[in-house]
Amino acid sequence: MLGLTKPAALRALSAVAALAVLFAAAGCLRLDLELEVRSDDTVGGTFTAAWSEEFLADVRAGEGAIEQAELDAFLEALLEGVPGAERRDYREGGYVGRTASFTDRPLSEFAELGGDEWGFLRIEHDGRRYVLDGHWDLRATGFLMTEDFAEAEVIISVNFPADVTDHNGELEGRTVTWRMSPGEEYELHAEAEQHNAWLWIGVAAAAFALVLALVWLWQWSRLRRHSTGER
Repeated sequence: MLGLTKPAALRALSAVAALAVLFAAAGCLRLDLELEVRSDDTVGGTFTAAWSEEFLADVRAGEGAIEQAELDAFLEALLEGVPGAERRDYREGGYVGRTASFTDRPLSEFAELGGDEWGFLRIEHDGRRYVLDGHWDLRATGFLMTEDFAEAEVIISVNFPADVTDHNGELEGRTVTWRMSPGEEYELHAEAEQHNAWLWIGVAAAAFALVLALVWLWQWSRLRRHSTGER
């Protein structure tokens, strides 16, 4: 569940239950997981959990039964399961919250990320090929209750160290992004493949040798014409 371990997921659910209120503010919650897969089979990235500033302003104004401390506890419960993470404040695009960042995590940790009833994210590297598969069930019985978080933003972005050859998200360069909303079920898939460096080196060497041969042939032709007096 977006990088959360099972105990942390349960604590996050408990935080949701503790709120015991329907969030009327449209788009009040943003969850954003960004992963960078590196060629040395390590992964870095960030996981952001944030509330909209408009929603927080309503809470501070005393609208509803929620307190700021409950909202902060909810975000911390979400971030708790991110492995080896450093925390920092987040403020961007009208949202305020916390970001957990991590680096140099083994790719093997992402062989089965999640793996619970709500979904999973799996990234595997075999030879020159990377394969990502995922399944997220964000319907009413899942992690984010539809009636509570109908307009929440749930975003997953993965940057590959190779050219993307297949995907069912949004592609920009080598990064595939999936944008999801509670109430729906999603299948994630992407493939990337590294070029054969030795093949390109061989092609470049062959091209260089051809150029040298052509230069030598041109020089030899000039010398031959000069020695025979030809013009």
